[in-house]
Amino acid sequence: MHQDLAAVNDSTVAGIGRLARFFGFNEVMGRLYGTLLMSPDPLSLDDLGERLQISKGSVSMNMRAIERWGMAKEVWMRGERKKYYEAESDMWQVIRNVLGGREMREVQLALQVLGDSVKRLKSAQDELTAEEQALAEYYLTRVADLRNFFEFAEMMLNSLLITEGDGAPEELGQNLGGDFDWGQTFEP
Repeated sequence: MHQDLAAVNDSTVAGIGRLARFFGFNEVMGRLYGTLLMSPDPLSLDDLGERLQISKGSVSMNMRAIERWGMAKEVWMRGERKKYYEAESDMWQVIRNVLGGREMREVQLALQVLGDSVKRLKSAQDELTAEEQALAEYYLTRVADLRNFFEFAEMMLNSLLITEGDGAPEELGQNLGGDFDWGQTFEP
């Protein structure tokens, strides 16, 4: 492979690995996804381990997670017994998969905990001293602010998750008042 092609591939894979950490995934998952994304052909677990110089066990474990997140899928290769994988190349679909899985669960859990806190404070009010009741009211105000924030976050996540098809980026840009052409290509 030409050195410039290799350099672009290596820097892209390393960059996706670093970006994965930013989103709470491990770097190996990011590098595996980047390797699949940059490969025109499906890759086996052995291919991935060899390219990234990591153990087959690490590749296998991380690939299961990547599959669960909908970032890659197993593909059938005629005459092969090995498992082969290819990346989900639609970044909007990857984002929807991650947001719909991890972030939505966290927002819903936060709303449940905050709701339980409100019930607990309200049921304890008769047992509180005047000073404690004032503090409970302060807590209720803070919890209400947090609930409003998480309800807004849930609404935003839902609006991103229900946006389907190739129009998602354009619709998002229009909703944000932008004139950015999401379909444009960038040239050096």
